[in-house]
Amino acid sequence: MSVIAECSLDPDRLSFATALSATSAVELDVERVYRTRSAMPVVFCWARSDDLDAFESALADDETVTDVKRLSDADDRRLYRARLTGRASVVTYDAWVDLGAARLEMRYVDGRWHARIRFPGRDALATFREFCLDHDLDFQLDRLYDSDGDDAETARNRLTTSQREALRLAHEGGYFAIPRETTLAEIAAELDISDQATSERLRRGCGRLVSDRFG
Repeated sequence: MSVIAECSLDPDRLSFATALSATSAVELDVERVYRTRSAMPVVFCWARSDDLDAFESALADDETVTDVKRLSDADDRRLYRARLTGRASVVTYDAWVDLGAARLEMRYVDGRWHARIRFPGRDALATFREFCLDHDLDFQLDRLYDSDGDDAETARNRLTTSQREALRLAHEGGYFAIPRETTLAEIAAELDISDQATSERLRRGCGRLVSDRFG
């Protein structure tokens, strides 16, 4: 039976490490990763920061990525296309692909990479964890659940940690009450992120819960 693992990884030995360490309070949301004829994959990711120009400059000096191109500018975030070079201390892409795993979500927030990965089974997950340990890559398993479960607890567990926290604050503060008892800005202030980032977390979290219940 396949399983879905929610885990976090230390960014210092992975791709984008230099750019991430050079810019404070940056968030990355990997939208898509695919392999071309080149040996290394291409990554599309959204970056959010108070100083995106500094992050973009740091990308140019990061030897773990190349062919960086800005594709879109939207308020406080930008969409980038970049090719991984394979020069990171640890490259996890081949490890989980060779195991038959599929990346469902990958985000950098609060100083760590947070991922949701579907593995063919628990043995494949254990092998990936061993790979991380063998390469001195800090791996933390946050949640593990069967991918075909349909109970309410499984549905809640499909939320990312950041989505769950945003929804909890919104619920406790009365954001979903009529009339509303708190504002998006107040929730964003508690999370210490932008209003737009908070709105996206709430919408994605609600969308996942609805999809699990009715999809």
